[in-house]
Amino acid sequence: MSHDITRDRNIEEDENYDGADLELRDIPLPKTGNILYSILNSLNHNIANFYAYTKFKDYISEKTLDIELLQKSMSIHRDFLALFLHTKEELVFVYPDLLEKAEKLLFRGEKDADFVNYTRKMCKLINDYKKMLHKEGYLPGL
Repeated sequence: MSHDITRDRNIEEDENYDGADLELRDIPLPKTGNILYSILNSLNHNIANFYAYTKFKDYISEKTLDIELLQKSMSIHRDFLALFLHTKEELVFVYPDLLEKAEKLLFRGEKDADFVNYTRKMCKLINDYKKMLHKEGYLPGL
């Protein structure tokens, strides 16, 4: 019997579940000592949640969807900013165009942009950034 099934059976009607949402339970992040892997784990987790909410938007109320998408978008922005600031100095001379594009998107944003489209653009940039980190040897396990 899985841990989730056991936990569901142990919850009484008047008890509360620890997670943020019963339908989309929080998955614990793996424990790691490397700060880059911690940032990337959080970033990948938030991107997956963002796309899950956009995929199942027809089944969630508009108010809940807006709140969750905004929270996930802000989390993605926060995690990518941490990754960017942690690796920027070593890569500024190697990939100046990509870093300039990332800096512009992170710090200036886009005028009158829909935050869902903005987050999708950021996710594409994050994918390119992760490929660049892999090429430079920051992420040897990919």
